[in-house]
Amino acid sequence: MSTIRFLCLLGAAASMAACADSIKPGASVPMSLSFATAPSSGASASASLSPVSPQFDVTTTEGANTLVITKAQVVVARAELQLSGATCASEADAGDDADEAHGANDGEHSDCESLELAPSVVDVPVTSAVVSTLNVMIPAGTYSALEAKIRPVRANNGHGSAAFLTANPTLAGVSVRVEGTYNGTSFVYTGSPEAKLETEFSPPMVVGASPVNLTVNVDISTWFRSASGALIDPATANAGGANANVVASNIKRSFRAFRDDDRNGHDDKDDQRGH
Repeated sequence: MSTIRFLCLLGAAASMAACADSIKPGASVPMSLSFATAPSSGASASASLSPVSPQFDVTTTEGANTLVITKAQVVVARAELQLSGATCASEADAGDDADEAHGANDGEHSDCESLELAPSVVDVPVTSAVVSTLNVMIPAGTYSALEAKIRPVRANNGHGSAAFLTANPTLAGVSVRVEGTYNGTSFVYTGSPEAKLETEFSPPMVVGASPVNLTVNVDISTWFRSASGALIDPATANAGGANANVVASNIKRSFRAFRDDDRNGHDDKDDQRGH
């Protein structure tokens, strides 16, 4: 088995059951995939409590402009772990759902066994918390890389895409959705950037008897900034807007994954060095 593939981040009991049914013989080690938010320089994560329930946000202030992000969602089409020394000849071999929709079949990627689950929405935390969104069992072994794809789900993608769109009609053709305020005015940003996250583990990640966690750090404070660093009004970044391409490019560059077994939002290698 050259890859362990997850076509969703588990968000419902039905998905959890589907995952359990798809586990291959020999799977024995718990693994989680978590998401965290890392504000860049000049951005501050703030939290305030309302009388009814906690309200959290990521706030960026520059001059007279203030951007407040209260909710951020990304659509994860698939993610996979690659065993050291193993490769897939193509994305179709790796079981990419979009390629399968264009004619690839199961026989074409028999060398890349996978967990075949539906796409899902990830709520990127807008607090300092590290939030686990995927929990599966994987075989012990040595893994060289993590690959994930963030992209819109369309009706012809297969692998649960129809059920996903039924459950999330507002996310048809959308890979990122953000809510918040800009200078006090509410906004909803929806975009369709396609981000391919590839992280090589150096040294390779050895999975033994202990649980493993990988964290995807998303610096959402960089999403609405120009090349000069100035804040962008999200209202100008939706499809057809003057800043649509700038924001889409920022989103693509904002993801980074690393091993984070203690779920503190930092690369375990940095923790070991004392950083």
